[in-house]
This record gives sequence, structure tokens and C-alpha cells, in this order.
Amino acid sequence: MDLFKKRETVIQNITYMALMAAINVVFVLLTALLPPLMFLMVFILPMTSAVVTLFCKKRYFPIYFVATIGLCLLTTSALYIWDTFFYVLPSLITGFVFGLVIEKQVPSIFIILLTTVVQYIISFLTFIIIKNIVPELNYIEVLLGMFGLKDFAYKEVFAHIFIYTISSIQMVLTYFVLRREIKKLGFEINLIVSNPTIVFVLNLMIIIMSFVSFFIYQPMVYVFLIMNLPLFVFELVEISMEKKAINYVLLGLSVLVSSGIFLFFYNLLPHPFGLILIAPLYLLVGVIYFLNYLFNIKTKNDKIGI
Repeated sequence: MDLFKKRETVIQNITYMALMAAINVVFVLLTALLPPLMFLMVFILPMTSAVVTLFCKKRYFPIYFVATIGLCLLTTSALYIWDTFFYVLPSLITGFVFGLVIEKQVPSIFIILLTTVVQYIISFLTFIIIKNIVPELNYIEVLLGMFGLKDFAYKEVFAHIFIYTISSIQMVLTYFVLRREIKKLGFEINLIVSNPTIVFVLNLMIIIMSFVSFFIYQPMVYVFLIMNLPLFVFELVEISMEKKAINYVLLGLSVLVSSGIFLFFYNLLPHPFGLILIAPLYLLVGVIYFLNYLFNIKTKNDKIGI
């Protein structure tokens, strides 16, 4: 059976979804027996849902969604029933979103960022709901115990960083596994951002949210810093591809200025949130990236005029 092949008939769709649902159930059962396999399971689940979204008819996805949840609940004991909601439910939703944005030819940088944010939000909301319903079941405490950090002073910060980081790894792995296979079906992975203004504006918005969170809810500071990292790397790559001496000079000045800001203000901020001072570097690189875009437009228009 070719796993990466478009299903057309009702029988093909149902059979394929049954196979993917069974794979999900197997991993849930294995995790119940061997908890360390949780890290493997959280990477597999979004991938199976994304595959179903891409290779099956969309109208059948609710069947897959309900079947997966139902089978997971039926095959696990009451002790592990909440694992289905904490691990499986977010991955089903995010996998579906992943498949949709692939079909819409959203640029890859936005695919990974969007699906990571969706996975993080749903996972954290699920964690909060389960914690309120079953107070003795605290997944963050379990994770802290696995890393030997039960007495860690900043548990709330760790929770946000861990969930977002795992969400990001899930989406990156899903993307790299699927990107070659989906080309066989005519889906194109869009690597080019046609409007760099979107990248710059998004970069700026995340920076603003990181500073706002510093005054409202500090544990989110690191989430926004990590969230901005892919945009930062993308901008650096785009700037370096221009191969202009002025860009390297501006990047050097940006590092010097941001380092000065970091060293001057770091000890004035409460521990461990001084790393928010990385944000000025994000901003300066974003400005250089955007200025390059504006300069290229002007140059192109000048050439057309000539």
C-alpha cells in the first residue's frame, strides 16, 4: 500500500484513515506502557493527521478525528485516558491545519510558524483544562521529574518553553518528512516569500508582544523570543544572499548596538527574563532586511524607467 497517494473512492479513504487511526492508537498504547516513548509519539501524531488531510477527501476528516479519539479512549485504561486529550487532540487539529496550509501554498516559513503556534496554544489550553479537572494529574510535573527538575524555581517558564519547543520540533519534522512526497501529487512547497513586508511586520508584532508580556505575564517572554527565531534566521539568510558589503557592515553595527543594550540593561531586569534584550537584535536585523527589500524595489523601478 502506497502511503503517500491520493485516495479517491470512499473505500480508499476509509481504509486509509483506519490505518492512520490504528497507527495513532498503537503509539498511545506504547506510551502507556513505556512513558519515555511519549517524545516519539508527539512527533508521529501530527504527521499522520497531516497525511490524512493531504491524501484523503476533506469531508472524511471528521470521521478520522472521531475514530482516532474514540479508539484511543477505548483502548487505554482510565489511568491514561487523559493522555488522549493531552497528546492526541492537539496533534489531530494541528495536522489538519498543516495539510490545509500546504494546499494553499503558504510559504514554508509561515507554515512552520503558524502550525507551531496552533499546536502550542491547543496543547497548553488542554493542559490547563486537564489540570483543573484532575488537579493531581500535572503533566508539567511529570516532565520536570523526567528531567530531574522537580525543584526548579521557574516551573511556569519551563512549561511554556517546553511545550512551544516540542510543538516547533513536531512541525519541522512533519514538514521535512512530507515535503518530498507531496510533490508527487502536484503540491508545490512555496519557499519564496513574495511580500517581505509581511515578514517584517510579523517580526515587529512578535517583538512588541514580547515586551508587552514582560509587563503582563513574564513566562511568555521566552515563547515570543523563540517564536521570532525562525523569522530572524530567515531574514539573516535573505540578507546574506544579497552579498552586499553594506549589509555586513550594518549587521556588525547591529550586533555591537544590541550587545551594548544587553550588557547595560541585563542586570536591571529580574532574573531570568533579561534575555528579552535579545529582541533589539531581532528588530535591527528585521529593519536591514526590510530596507534591502525597499532598495531592491526602487532599483527595479529605476531600471524599468530607463
